[in-house]
Amino acid sequence: MEQRSNKHQNKWERSLLGRLTADIGAATVSATLVAPAVTIIDRALVEKSLLNQSLLRGLRNHATAALKHPARFVFQLPFGIIWALYAATFTVANGTDTIGNAMSASSTGMITFLSTTAVNVPLGVWKDMRFAKIFGTRAAPVAAAGALDVARPAIVQNRAVARAATAIFLLRDSVTIFGSFTLAPKLSEIIPDSLTTHPHAKPVITQLTVPVLTQLVATPLHLLGLDLYMRQHTVPLVDRVKRSQQYLASTTVTRCIRIIPAFGFGCLANLELRSMFHEKLNS
Repeated sequence: MEQRSNKHQNKWERSLLGRLTADIGAATVSATLVAPAVTIIDRALVEKSLLNQSLLRGLRNHATAALKHPARFVFQLPFGIIWALYAATFTVANGTDTIGNAMSASSTGMITFLSTTAVNVPLGVWKDMRFAKIFGTRAAPVAAAGALDVARPAIVQNRAVARAATAIFLLRDSVTIFGSFTLAPKLSEIIPDSLTTHPHAKPVITQLTVPVLTQLVATPLHLLGLDLYMRQHTVPLVDRVKRSQQYLASTTVTRCIRIIPAFGFGCLANLELRSMFHEKLNS
């Protein structure tokens, strides 16, 4: 009896390890798929917000540079930062869900949200700080190669204001994570069959709409956080809000577009790959 129990335990552990390995594989591939588009969009957004550069021109120039010099684009720090952010986010979301289901935990959904937020939000804040430092404190030329020059004055450090900026970035990313990993799957379950009966259609609908709609809340927070980080000195709140929301409409549209590859197609690719890998393990 004990030997049979040990064999069952070993089989369960091997199965769990296989599913976790599949989770990592799905997360890695998904992050690789979304990183190019998100890197280009995030750089253009930072340059628009902090340097008042044309958003469309920035998107065109950086996309052209990436196509002309793909190796240089992929092996530069900004791409690596974005890839690491989404690879870690998808891996934790997948792994937590797999372990929770294996343990038959009743609160797997909440645990997945909390653990994913705990990983994504600090990494997202770190990413924004790095992008603001890399692209916000330097004037980006229009050269197709995408080289950076013309140094601008360094950011004046103010710990209190920097902490406020960090807190706003944390709130912004929590809104996005909640919409992408918790709210979207929940809403897909209540879509009536009269709208669609295809098993994959419901999650596709919610995954491509709910994360986008969260940007209506996240974008004002994003712009205010960037203003706090770049102007770390005493500024009236009304002035900060007025200046940071100057490009609210265009930035909201861009961030809504940005979220489609990041948490729309990215999450869908992750879900489909994860499901496919798990099915292969069970076959």
